Amino acid sequence: MGRKEAQLTPKNLKRARRILFEVVELLEKHNIDYHLEGGTLLGLVRDKDLLPWDHDVDISVPIEMGDALLKLRKELFLKGYKISIRKSFQDFGPIKKGDYSVLKIKPIGFYLLYMLYRKAKKNLIVLDVFIKTMDESYAYWQAAGKIMRVDAKYYKSFEIADAFGKSFRVPFEYKNYLTEKYGDWSIPVKEWNCINEKTVVDNLLD
Repeated sequence: MGRKEAQLTPKNLKRARRILFEVVELLEKHNIDYHLEGGTLLGLVRDKDLLPWDHDVDISVPIEMGDALLKLRKELFLKGYKISIRKSFQDFGPIKKGDYSVLKIKPIGFYLLYMLYRKAKKNLIVLDVFIKTMDESYAYWQAAGKIMRVDAKYYKSFEIADAFGKSFRVPFEYKNYLTEKYGDWSIPVKEWNCINEKTVVDNLLD
């Protein structure tokens, strides 16, 4: 949050809901495990909606599901989306150099418009799929040039949270997870940067 990117108001909020619904529906159709993440998780469990000051939609999948998700490229394309891939550029714990780190799902029309007209970025809603890699104790992922880590228990199972008349998978003991990530998450904070989280264990940019 806080970067000069799309904010989810008001038409963008509808677009963000749509990409979330369509991607989650596709993942569930193909039995691909996922969890809601970050501000998306926080907004849906606290406010029953996406945070209007956020700039993207966040979910995660375990690394074992990365290839299965990429096989859905054609189905996503038919729904109007493209996938771009980011990979790890160093080893860290169970994360290996060259592993998927983030898969970005973007509306094709707005992406092409953005490539031609940079100011269109304010309407480019991206769904970030963070890849979680686990060992016996922890789940690791990469974001904003950082390695993040939390107890593996949050991702060994899931709970269900309802919003928009739909059900979504969220991390096990998600309230504890949110506290670990945000502190007192009952209080809205409009300016947030994930690099300040207690979950950060390594800075890839140093």
